[in-house]
Amino acid sequence: MPDAPRKRSAARMMHGMVKPSPLPEPLAGRAFSVARARAAGIPPGRLRRGDLVAPFHGVRASRPTTSLDALMAAYAERMRPGHVFAGVTAARRWGLPVAARWTPDEPLVVGVPAGTTRTRAAGVVAREFDARRFGVGELDGLPILGPLGTVLMLARDASRIDLVVLIDALITPSEHYPDLRLPARPHSTPTELEELAARWRGLHGAAAFRAALEDARVGAESPQETRARLAIVAAGLPEPVVQFEVRVAGERRAVIDLAYPDWMVAIEYEGEHHLTDPTQWAKDIRRQELLESLGWIVIRVTKNDLRNGAAGLAQRIRAAVARRGVGG
Repeated sequence: MPDAPRKRSAARMMHGMVKPSPLPEPLAGRAFSVARARAAGIPPGRLRRGDLVAPFHGVRASRPTTSLDALMAAYAERMRPGHVFAGVTAARRWGLPVAARWTPDEPLVVGVPAGTTRTRAAGVVAREFDARRFGVGELDGLPILGPLGTVLMLARDASRIDLVVLIDALITPSEHYPDLRLPARPHSTPTELEELAARWRGLHGAAAFRAALEDARVGAESPQETRARLAIVAAGLPEPVVQFEVRVAGERRAVIDLAYPDWMVAIEYEGEHHLTDPTQWAKDIRRQELLESLGWIVIRVTKNDLRNGAAGLAQRIRAAVARRGVGG
C-alpha cells in the first residue's frame, strides 16, 4: 500500500476510535438543525460522527428517534414559519382516539397554509389548510393545528364511524379518556360544532364532518362505547340512551353506559382495564348485582362482541328485549 493511502486509512481508523467531543449544552440530548449547530461553531465533521443520527435532512439527534414525540421534535427543527403539525399526527398529540395504532413508518402530517410553499421531506406528508378559518397554536412547544381543525382534516379520509368517535371525544365531559389533552372537557358542544360546520361549508371534509355530527352524542366514556352504540343502531335496533342515570327515591344509584330504560335493559361496555383491574372488576360485579336487584337485565360487552357487525350482540339484545314481551 502506498504511504499516502495508508496514512489516510490509519487516520480514519483513529478518528473512529476517538470518542466524539461533547456537544455544547444547548444541543446536547436533543434534536437540532445543522444550521443551528454551525451557528454554534460545531464543525461539519462532528455532525458526521456515529453518535448522531439524521432523522431528516438537515437535522441531527443524539439518540434514535423511535417515538412519535421524538420524530415531531426532530422535524420541528426544520419546519417553515406558518407550518404546523396536523392531521393524524396532531390528533395523536392531542390524544384524540385515532383508530389505528402508531407505527414508526407512519408519515408525519404537516399542515401548510394555502398559497405557501409545500414542504418536501422523506417521511412527511403535506396537507393544505385555510389558516384564516383554522385555529393553530402550540402544544409542548410544537406548532400544531387546533383540535377542531385536526378533526376536520381527518374527516377528509376517515370513515363515518371513526369520525363519530373523534367528535364524541370533542364533546364528552368524561374524564375517562386518559390520553385526551384538550384544554377543557367538553372541548365543544354539539351546537358549537354545528355552527362551526356551517362556517366550514365548502371546505374539504366539511360535509363528512356535518354528517358524522348527526350521530355524535354527549356523554360517551370511551371510543369503544361509541363504537358499540353505532354497531347496535347499524344492526337495526333502536338507539340506546348514553350514560343513563338509575335513580331510586331521587338518589342516583348507578350510571349505565348504554340503556333501554323502557325495557330496563342495560348494556355495559367492559374495556380491557375492567378485565385486568381487580378493583374495577369487583366494582362492576357489585353494580351488576345492584341493577339486577332493581329489575334490570344487564348485558356485558367486550370488543370481541363488536366484530362481524356485532351480530352476536344484536341477538343478545333482542333476546333480552323479548324477555320483556317486546318484539326486538
